[in-house]
Amino acid sequence: MKSLVIGVGILILVFIVVLNTSFVADQAVSWVAANPKDPSAPDVLYDMGRWCDLMGNDDKARELYLQLYKQYPERADLCAAALYHVAYNFANGTYIVVIKKQALPYLDIVMNQYSTQTDWQAKARQLDDEVTNTH
Repeated sequence: MKSLVIGVGILILVFIVVLNTSFVADQAVSWVAANPKDPSAPDVLYDMGRWCDLMGNDDKARELYLQLYKQYPERADLCAAALYHVAYNFANGTYIVVIKKQALPYLDIVMNQYSTQTDWQAKARQLDDEVTNTH
């Protein structure tokens, strides 16, 4: 019985930590701040951004994606994807046209700055067309 209570307690703790995206993301940001030259630092920011994005914490995801772009713009493979996700969240997060249009600057960066990322450029062009033609 005692081990069951301990097991349930650990399970609850894991759920609280894992589902608290801000807490987990803040830990990742702290690690990146302490290890900015580590080759996996950009991956940590991107992965935590995706986690927050998938868990519905769009604001925290955007913060992580933009930090990734500011600190590691040379990582085209991650930055193009990150900026596309920022734009996608603006474009699809509301019916308000003014907010949808906030996606356009991020899409422009993907299309113009990351020419080697052809898949993300194609997605960005398609989303750009959708947002531009929104009335």
